[in-house]
Amino acid sequence: MRNSIIFQLNQQVYQLSGEQVFMTVADFLRYQAGLTGTKIVCAEGDCGACSILVARFNKGKLTHHRVINSCITFMYLLDGHHIITVEGLKESDELHPVQAAMVNTHGAQCGYCTPGFICALAGVADKAKREKKKLTPVKVKNALTGNLCRCTGYDSIIKAGCKTDLKMTKPLKNKYDTKELVKLLEKNSKKSVEIRYKNKVIFLPTTLAEAVKIKNEHSDLRIISGATDLGVLSNKGKTQLIKLMSLHLIEELYQMKNMKNTILIGAKNSLDEVEKITQKDFPEFSKLLHIFASPQIKNNGTLVGNALNASPIADTIPFLKVSQAQIVLQSVLGERTLNMNDFYLAGYKQLDIKPNEIVTKIILPKTKKSFKLYKISARRDLDISAVTMAVSYQLEKKTISNFAIAFGGVAASVIRLPEIEKMLEGKTFTSSLFKQVAETVSTQLKPLSDVRGSDVYRQLVCKNLVLKFCDEVHAEEGWKRNEVLV
Repeated sequence: MRNSIIFQLNQQVYQLSGEQVFMTVADFLRYQAGLTGTKIVCAEGDCGACSILVARFNKGKLTHHRVINSCITFMYLLDGHHIITVEGLKESDELHPVQAAMVNTHGAQCGYCTPGFICALAGVADKAKREKKKLTPVKVKNALTGNLCRCTGYDSIIKAGCKTDLKMTKPLKNKYDTKELVKLLEKNSKKSVEIRYKNKVIFLPTTLAEAVKIKNEHSDLRIISGATDLGVLSNKGKTQLIKLMSLHLIEELYQMKNMKNTILIGAKNSLDEVEKITQKDFPEFSKLLHIFASPQIKNNGTLVGNALNASPIADTIPFLKVSQAQIVLQSVLGERTLNMNDFYLAGYKQLDIKPNEIVTKIILPKTKKSFKLYKISARRDLDISAVTMAVSYQLEKKTISNFAIAFGGVAASVIRLPEIEKMLEGKTFTSSLFKQVAETVSTQLKPLSDVRGSDVYRQLVCKNLVLKFCDEVHAEEGWKRNEVLV
């Protein structure tokens, strides 16, 4: 058992215990390590000024570096990691190619958000170098969806990304000699961590058996994953993170498998990884995850975390419900598997999970069904939904079968509409039928009004989404208008 965390920051290895372990990474960098290039602005993971690059120790080596938000990440979550900040990107006295490109294109004015842009661009440049691909405007824009520019304007920053000299870009994995870190982590990788400071405690078990034992003994502790939600709530004083456990040292929870009949997604697989593995079998879900959030959020957030958060506007839950996904829970008494539709109970964030249970994986069953997923928000990328809708269906010629529909943002939890599902089963797909469905949906749903939309607005959106679904299927099937407009 260890009572400290171990990581490497740029070229220096650190061992921390006590108060520093519970600090946000951004606070530690600025106020303890003296690396003030990392900025704190929104403290919500929205603006990207706090972006850094991290790699995780895994099976004797470090993974590729990925960009994350340091303002909503805690130091204990980076045990066993290598961290690179904007100060650590330069080569001796030479600027990193991304930094040089920013200078040459006049990509910064005040410079307050510039370090975050540079870290995000360094991450995408590293990936392009690794994959031997060019940096295109589309790739650069996608990489920068989590970075907000307040004064320069994005044009010169995008040009800087595209003009980065990849020939001169050294892979981030080779940038620092991390042999000392790897050797140290090899020695300590099988040692669990328990750190206490005043009334706070963090457990970092290295095996699932140990994790369920801790959860059984401390049923009131919270499991923290990527902290993309809890980090925000903590920063804004909405919650206190006192008694915690992270599962990021348990290697088996990173197992993600695309098998013959299912896709298995571990509790620690990031949303970015899920987006990639579902691209072939669930392209609609993969496209939804593409606009789900910024790279910084998707690199840290997990599908299991989003599902367990159980927000009524969570983007993934409608799909998990209509796809008949399963969730696997583990305790000292053994393992049990639930259909997602049974896992979510009536009421706000009510789940069928016992105090001593841990979620270990989600299973997506492969199917011949088709899917349509919709997210309505003020912005296309990196925004909270006002309304979500997911539909799964099968068509035999023009006959509807296996129809399922779920809505988010209209009740205390994501809801299915079984009466409508039953009504559509075996019916011929026509526009008049779905006009009737749209009217029924708008009268059945009784959403609340809040800052993201009034009840009337949400009812209208749900109605229009049903009609949009009808039009899209009509176009994709290539039916003649007089065949369905009856």
